[in-house]
Amino acid sequence: MEDLDKGRRAEGFVHEFVRRFWSGDEAAVMRCLEDDFTWIAAQDDQYLLDKQESILVYRQIMATVPDVVIIDEDYATIICEDGLVVVAGSFYGINNPESGTAFSARQRVTAVLREREEGFGIVHLHVSNPVTLSKKGEYFPSGFSREAYRYVRMLASHYSDRTSVEVREIGGATHVLRTFDVVYLEADRQYTVVHCLNKTLRSRQGIGILSQGFPKDRFFEVRRGSIVNILHVVSWNASEVTLTGGVRIPIPARRSTEVREKIEELRGLVSDAALADPSAGEQGGPASFSPCPVLR
Repeated sequence: MEDLDKGRRAEGFVHEFVRRFWSGDEAAVMRCLEDDFTWIAAQDDQYLLDKQESILVYRQIMATVPDVVIIDEDYATIICEDGLVVVAGSFYGINNPESGTAFSARQRVTAVLREREEGFGIVHLHVSNPVTLSKKGEYFPSGFSREAYRYVRMLASHYSDRTSVEVREIGGATHVLRTFDVVYLEADRQYTVVHCLNKTLRSRQGIGILSQGFPKDRFFEVRRGSIVNILHVVSWNASEVTLTGGVRIPIPARRSTEVREKIEELRGLVSDAALADPSAGEQGGPASFSPCPVLR
């Protein structure tokens, strides 16, 4: 039981590290690295970097590929003994092509962790699968799979679509969120927990009132107290819906058919919009990208 709990904490640590890494939070990334840290990065010339070399490479990556969003993650603890934990898994990273380059990659990661008093530190990191970059304005760059390109189009629509909602936290701070950033809403008694890609907020408003500010062609109710963004539906079956980040929301048996039909309806709407004029992508402008669903 102790090893199981440790493994879950280690997986959560790696999940948070990957997100901090790609958000450009250098200070947080450095805090996670042990003094004897080594890194085998994705490119051929990035073999067995020490901590200082890793910092330089990290800065180069952040300067080249900004605004990356991590989706579709999967991590598992494979070794947990003698103060060391090894977590292996993968994630999908995409960025906004309007920034000048289009980044899209499924990367595998293995992290060797050492226990600290306050948690974990990373001793070794191995990332495989080199990234694919395109030049701005390329419609379908060679090296991009069709799945990867559709993911990039979806994220680009997030940046070109200025639709936003305001969420006021219990503490009083008001946040302006782009609708793409919100993965799902979850009722918590009289409050609402807003689960975003990179943060979680708790609003004083009940879910019924708060959800009225979200577009009806994107957000729908899976069950009482759970409203999800169709763009973050990764997979579904008769009993549950899986969202970006591996979140699973059960579907009540009595609503199974209704929910699945709603998913198909909304996916059809965003897919039709994305594919209505595919040649427009060659123009490279913000208006040339339309919403596209996350593919299963």
